[in-house]
Amino acid sequence: MESNKFKFTKSNIEKLQPSSKRSYYYDTAEPNLMLQVTPNGTKTYYVYKRIQGRPVRTYLGTTDILTPEMARIKANEVKVSINKGENPHKQSTKYNENTTLQQLFDDFVKERERFIGERTMVGYKSMWNTKISKLAKRRLSDITGDDLKTLHRKISENFGNYTGNHCLVLIKTVYNYAIKEERFDGRNPAISVKLNKTEPRVRYMEHAELQRFFAVLDEYDNEISRDAILMLIYTGARKRNVLEMKWADIDMEAKIWKIPQTKTAQNVTIALVEPAMEVLQRRWEQAENEWVFYSPTSKSGHVEDIKRAWASILEKAQITNLRIHDLRHTLATYLIANGADAFIVQRALTHKSLQSTQVYVNLGVEHLRDKLNDTVNKMLNIGKK
Repeated sequence: MESNKFKFTKSNIEKLQPSSKRSYYYDTAEPNLMLQVTPNGTKTYYVYKRIQGRPVRTYLGTTDILTPEMARIKANEVKVSINKGENPHKQSTKYNENTTLQQLFDDFVKERERFIGERTMVGYKSMWNTKISKLAKRRLSDITGDDLKTLHRKISENFGNYTGNHCLVLIKTVYNYAIKEERFDGRNPAISVKLNKTEPRVRYMEHAELQRFFAVLDEYDNEISRDAILMLIYTGARKRNVLEMKWADIDMEAKIWKIPQTKTAQNVTIALVEPAMEVLQRRWEQAENEWVFYSPTSKSGHVEDIKRAWASILEKAQITNLRIHDLRHTLATYLIANGADAFIVQRALTHKSLQSTQVYVNLGVEHLRDKLNDTVNKMLNIGKK
């Protein structure tokens, strides 16, 4: 294959490997046919053509649905439409009075899936199927703000305020999609529904809990699970990133870890402290494949969950109401207590904005007492001089 231009065939496309960024390839048999390969390995056909001097990409479908020949046929159909002066992004028909909410959601998924993270879209589909499906067969024009207020309240009562809000925002998003695409002329019924007031969860381990936690963790017999939990504490990284840690992403000499893609869809670099390096050295001595936390029994080749280990450790340490994600909260809180400013915490936890970090600035009682004791003692020393 020459550069990023070659004749699209099934075998040639299967050879393409994903990288840390989106990659684009062009078919020599149909010059306007483009193939996008995302970091998660999704391969999608587009027509890439200039319309009134501006480059426009028109979605055709993924490689698991379209063969190269089918993609060429569809690309040619789009080109004919463009040459007739038609805009391929404009839908030929608007939703009619019988269009249902489910049909709208299906169109939303089809058109927007390529722009939304894979895990986010999986969450959308699950939320839709398990919590919003009662309204799915209703016609778009028949759904009112009162209908959504009732649904929002029931979901909130059964699953919590956060889940209720997420479901409402999803419905609002799919309606906005239809309105923006000029397929629906009605009003977005979700606009009239107020979101629940929510308080951010900031659970972290106090001094006594931290002592018991480390004491139990030191004696835990599953070394891989133990080291994975230690890495979560030492880095403040998300569970998924730690469990999917690869040796290729770690520079042992520079003591840095380059995470290919985080929740914020960005590549980030994390500084590794000495205890984290000790964990990695242990794992390196037992390394068997590309994964730091390998698993001989999982399909992926790496440890996929540590729920059982986590529950066992918490029980022995007599700690309740603590989630794995709260290890991030714990590190952030102790960073603040140790004098770190919000910008350092933002960088450490790979937050996209300071808004997500500000919640940690409010220290717990023990940390506040420590700071007050230190300050009052200094004041007394000054007063006695």
